[in-house]
Amino acid sequence: MIKTITSIVIGLTLITILTSQFALADSAYDEKLTFAGSLEETLGHFWAIEKNLDDNNAELALVHATHPIAELYSSMKPELKEANPEFDAKVEKTLMDLGKKTGSDVTRQDAQKAIDDAKEIIKEARLLVVGQELSEDTTFKAKLIQELLKTSIAEYEEGVNNGEISMMAEFQDGSAFVWRSQQIFDEIKSDLPEHEVEEAEEFYSDLWDAYDKRSDAEHVETFADGIIHEIGEAVGEEHEETELLTYVENIEEFLNQVKVKYAEGDKDTATSLATKAYLDNFEYLESPLKEAGHKELVEEMETMMRIELRDMIKNDAPVSEVEQKVDDILVKMDSIAQIVPEFGSIAVMILAIAIISIVIVSTKSRLSIMPKI
Repeated sequence: MIKTITSIVIGLTLITILTSQFALADSAYDEKLTFAGSLEETLGHFWAIEKNLDDNNAELALVHATHPIAELYSSMKPELKEANPEFDAKVEKTLMDLGKKTGSDVTRQDAQKAIDDAKEIIKEARLLVVGQELSEDTTFKAKLIQELLKTSIAEYEEGVNNGEISMMAEFQDGSAFVWRSQQIFDEIKSDLPEHEVEEAEEFYSDLWDAYDKRSDAEHVETFADGIIHEIGEAVGEEHEETELLTYVENIEEFLNQVKVKYAEGDKDTATSLATKAYLDNFEYLESPLKEAGHKELVEEMETMMRIELRDMIKNDAPVSEVEQKVDDILVKMDSIAQIVPEFGSIAVMILAIAIISIVIVSTKSRLSIMPKI
């Protein structure tokens, strides 16, 4: 009895220790992710400085030159100071001096040298605090992409109103963070599944097009979320479970709205709705459909929804053709609505087989330890 209690106590102690270690590891990871995110935003601002200097806009270049020291450095300082106080002081001075070293009284060549020197400092800071292994980790980089895009959504929403740029610095911040996210994406895409890479690249194209058009913030968010979703899929992120029939209903609702908006001449909203129908809904049906033996149907639907319908909208196809394409997709969705309930039966069958297997194994185990007569 005492041995049993001792074993239980030891087991609980080990669980507590392991849980604490995992929690600490998660905390350290999150801290490094936040630190690295600030570095990436800083690099985005450097890009914005370069763009504005090329456009002879010294005023906006100065805004972006001062953003890192004014908005980002304070969040990085604790880690930098703990790792190396002298280097922390070097980072602070570099960012502090960047404004005057890229100002209107400095040649473009000298300004570029100051920016390049600052980039090297950022690279050193990453290695010092984050470390080379984590800095090169595909999943870590994927999370940086996602965070940059989330921030870009907020910046764009502040910067654009009613199709016009109302706050240029914020608009450029959004652009810079999208740009930086795409730079990281290009670094890791060879390590990601081809399908998700292809879709993410399409959404990047849509996102830049939305920026060029000064589209509604909602449309920009849809395309940025599309990239975030595809990146998450590519690195195996889990998502909240939803009843599969709910996805079917959402798709039907979005597609019917596509017809209305396109007929009204609102091409941007129609594109956004078509994207949501596919991205936020059909993609979650793909795996269950394939597992149920409907791979060809999935591929057909993907072509119709992700490529054909969206291309028709972008290329100003006649309203009647877009409506016909939507109707064709809806007919397919009716078939899928009939298939979806089967998933529950399949899951029950799999569970039943698993239970039977466990019972058989358990029975055999008991028989094997019974004394022979």
